[in-house]
Amino acid sequence: MKIDKLHLRNYGQFEDREFTLSPGINVFYGANEAGKSTTKDFIVDMLYGIDATAASGVKFDHYEKRRPIYQSGYAGAMEVTTDAGQYLIERNFDRQEQSVSVRDLNTGQQVPLGEGGDLVGTVFHTDKSTYMNTLCIGHMGAATDHEITERLGSYIVNMASSKAGEIDAVSAIMALKNKKKEFSIEKLAAKEKEITGKLQLDRDFDAEIAAVKEEIARVEAEKAALPQEQIQFTPIHKKQEEAEAPEQEGQEPEEAEEEAASKHDQELNMLRNMGRKSILDNVMVIFLAGLLVVALFIGIAYAVPVNVPEVKIGIIAAGVVYGASVVYFVLRKRAKLYRMLEELEIEQNFEEAKEENDDLNRQREIQNRLGELGLKERRILEDRREQEKLLEELNEIRRKQESCNVELAALDLAINTIEDLSEEIYESFGEVLNTKVSEIIARITGNRYCEVKIDDQLRVMVRNGNSFIRMEYLSTGTMEQIYLALRLSIAGVLLDETLPLIMDDIFVTYDDQRIYDTLSCLGDYTDRQVILFTTNRRIMDMFNHLGMECNYIVI
Repeated sequence: MKIDKLHLRNYGQFEDREFTLSPGINVFYGANEAGKSTTKDFIVDMLYGIDATAASGVKFDHYEKRRPIYQSGYAGAMEVTTDAGQYLIERNFDRQEQSVSVRDLNTGQQVPLGEGGDLVGTVFHTDKSTYMNTLCIGHMGAATDHEITERLGSYIVNMASSKAGEIDAVSAIMALKNKKKEFSIEKLAAKEKEITGKLQLDRDFDAEIAAVKEEIARVEAEKAALPQEQIQFTPIHKKQEEAEAPEQEGQEPEEAEEEAASKHDQELNMLRNMGRKSILDNVMVIFLAGLLVVALFIGIAYAVPVNVPEVKIGIIAAGVVYGASVVYFVLRKRAKLYRMLEELEIEQNFEEAKEENDDLNRQREIQNRLGELGLKERRILEDRREQEKLLEELNEIRRKQESCNVELAALDLAINTIEDLSEEIYESFGEVLNTKVSEIIARITGNRYCEVKIDDQLRVMVRNGNSFIRMEYLSTGTMEQIYLALRLSIAGVLLDETLPLIMDDIFVTYDDQRIYDTLSCLGDYTDRQVILFTTNRRIMDMFNHLGMECNYIVI
């Protein structure tokens, strides 16, 4: 296919501008900002259109960059010649009214387009990606030598692996390697180790809880067995017994103790039988009893038939003494019994209080024990829940590890597959490419470099004498010449149709000799239209010196 005419109706800075091209070499000359790159973009956009999604999220994309400056409307036309005939291609680039049409200039009939209104498959067959990576060549600009080397290596891999330039194999490998970092299992392994260290796999929580519940049941049974009423018993005051025990001369200590205990028991029995209110009644009764005894003796004294006053007085005196003794001993006995009664009550109350306090303390001990057992049970349950959470987390980590291992294996497989393409590419693609690149590089370097090799790792090596040197050791200008030779060679290998070769200011880093040698090589492409955009005035003179005809267009 060859371009016959360009009509930039409203495109960039151009308004109703028309250029006529020849089938051979066409040189568009103009100063910087004259519109050379705009014209090159117009040709590409007429062939492939402007991507409707290119502006998504971008403030100033290609669509906006080439929008007409002076006029509304955004359109153009182009006449082309193919093996099938001559066609007029018309496009409206405006997103609101976007359209494309093809008319057969020989018949005037509209040519039906394929699905999506694409010219690919109708007028020509090469897709945009392949065309832009082979026959549409721009200069490397300010790229460093290292960047140019990397770009060349990437370009060879991408073009050779996809045969269309649509797959960026090098970037794909880098993206896959970066993706592997997302599935790193080192942190997961460290977390797994941390959790495993916290697990208590040897603990039987069910058995521990059962043991605590059994202990709680036992303590509650013990609590239920505590007496509900206070226990009554008769205290024995040993010190009182010892103090009150009579000492009899000639008695053994054991006999005296037995006698004292017997007497004391008799007195206690008497107290129980008498009761508190009936203990020798009251004092007045005792005194009355004493007076009765005295009165009895007085009566005896007067009844005795002896008229001796001394006898009568002696009897009365004896009665008084006896009565007083009776009152004294009864009162003493009464006082002793009251003391015993008080001591008995005090001791009984003490024992009762002591018994009540012992029961209360026991109840408190049991209640505290039940509280401790309840707390122990809750702690065991909390420990079990924590262990269950740790197990869930560990299982989740292991699931993630398994998933990561699957992803890593898939990524490694993808990387290895892409890398393995290098050897296949070298076997099926490298030999032909080596031959073509060597032929072109010999021409454009004036036979300084006659042989270029692309090894099985797709590294470019150039013969220098009897040895091959790697491309990064060459000058920037030579590397750009190799870049041009590679693109032209790959285009010759991959493309079956003769689309125009477009070169946009590729000679920025070239000296005059390199430009001259490169231009001489273009004479070999007589079957392909060449469109060259440049700011170099000397190029026209070089073509004339080479005896090569060209269509010179000043923008």
